[in-house]
Amino acid sequence: MKQQLSTASDYNEACDLLRSGYVKHVRLGWNVGSDEFFRIASDWCDTGAKIKKDGDNFVISLKGFPIPPQH
Repeated sequence: MKQQLSTASDYNEACDLLRSGYVKHVRLGWNVGSDEFFRIASDWCDTGAKIKKDGDNFVISLKGFPIPPQH
């Protein structure tokens, strides 16, 4: 089954989508500046995420199964 690609319009939405446990791939659908890119890389690549360039946008992909949020 192909994973759905969700698009985030800002940094906070991207983090919310990744933390939700429902998506494995998030397209960064805004003009990401260098400081913001390195902030995202620092926050997510340490957890095993990969960032790839896809056309004009970046896509963050989480490895393995999505983890449901802890309450």
